[in-house]
Amino acid sequence: MCKTAREFVTGIGECVSEYETVLEGARKLAEFGVAALPICGDDRNVVGMLFERDVVRIVAERRDPDSIRIGLLADHVSVVDANAPIYDAWTTMIEGDLDSAPVTDEGRLIGMLRRTDLHSQIGERAIGDPRPARAVAQV
Repeated sequence: MCKTAREFVTGIGECVSEYETVLEGARKLAEFGVAALPICGDDRNVVGMLFERDVVRIVAERRDPDSIRIGLLADHVSVVDANAPIYDAWTTMIEGDLDSAPVTDEGRLIGMLRRTDLHSQIGERAIGDPRPARAVAQV
């Protein structure tokens, strides 16, 4: 039987609200010890991702992180359906060059799928790498 993304979800679906400020988001990144958190709208639907680099950029531009709503940073985000076969989820992550991806069930965030967790739990060989092999000359 094919395993699904749901079986590899980590966390309890921590996210930042699109209505919170970047400063509040930065505090949550630090609290959870992660480099990225999903941005959730109403009903916990994922509308984007907040990355540490977003916070750094805002501070470097001398903008006030306590006056900017996280929702302004929301952009297209790749999400994984909880019932997707793990190979499909892995493919989404590889093709999007993602270290982690939000996992949703009926559009609502339930947790994160992290590449490091997949490696440690089942290994790349068990999942497979969907990228075509490249010849040594191409590398």
